[in-house]
Amino acid sequence: MSAFKPQSIRWRADRAVLLVHGIGDASGAGPAAFPTTQLADALGDDADKVAVYTLNYDFINDWAVRKTNLAAGIDVLGKAIGVKFDNAELATTLAKYCGDVLWPVLHLDTRMAVRDAYMAQLQQIVLDCGEAALARGHDPLGYRVSIVAHSLGCFHTYEALHAAVREPEYRLQPGTDLTQLESVVLMASPVQLIRSVAGDIGVLVPDKGALATMAPSGLSLPAQKFGRKDVPATRHFVSVTGTQDPVGGHLFGKRTDWGCMSIHGQRTEIVTQTLLGDPVQSLKLALASGGGAGAMVGGAVQDPHSWTAYVNSKAGLLRELLA
Repeated sequence: MSAFKPQSIRWRADRAVLLVHGIGDASGAGPAAFPTTQLADALGDDADKVAVYTLNYDFINDWAVRKTNLAAGIDVLGKAIGVKFDNAELATTLAKYCGDVLWPVLHLDTRMAVRDAYMAQLQQIVLDCGEAALARGHDPLGYRVSIVAHSLGCFHTYEALHAAVREPEYRLQPGTDLTQLESVVLMASPVQLIRSVAGDIGVLVPDKGALATMAPSGLSLPAQKFGRKDVPATRHFVSVTGTQDPVGGHLFGKRTDWGCMSIHGQRTEIVTQTLLGDPVQSLKLALASGGGAGAMVGGAVQDPHSWTAYVNSKAGLLRELLA
């Protein structure tokens, strides 16, 4: 594994956003792995005022090898997912697709490497923020940092934020260190799906007790216990998912309790999606293709899990929170 070097940016104004990639290593795709163009369109005239950081997993240079070595575990994971879907024709395709999204949960070293990189990147953003504010004679507490994550990146975000509020050595606690984020937007979050499936496959998930996702008390907004009150990690915690996106907890317009993330205090945004042609066959083709097609055709979405499609459909929300 190569060393991770956090990205550092000179801020042009008083705000920044971290985009967190979802499935696997997208290093070969370069900037195209992130919906930066769509985000800039959403922000309009304010786009140049927002420092845009990106977090990918290209520092894990044996990603494919690790996944191959976990083939047996991924098969069990897929079967555990498949039994939850009541459509036999779709079950195998859905299980494989969701398994591709969730497999790093089965590998502790990969999971921890991503978390360590995530924390290092957040720390660098805080440093960049402080330098920008002090250079202009401003109070850094008036500057704003947000996160927009997609797919498995939502899981890594959820775990990183809980670690940040829980572990003082990171110096990212919102109460003690005054590092409260402005907003966190999780698009097509599989956090509840991971919680449900990890509970089913038990011992295959290493160090399950250390996962905030698996807390016995349930899912919760990350917050630091500070004196007599809880200080949340972010002022706005938003979950965005689509009505046809199984990773985000919906199937054919229906919400699944075991797959849809619902945390007390979160803001929930549902994107109405339709599929091209026959819904079952369209969803099978979209998921089997590996995703990434964000185009809309006559109001229908080609890939219900597409990050670019989510950003396009929630441009107003992103402008509200980031601009």
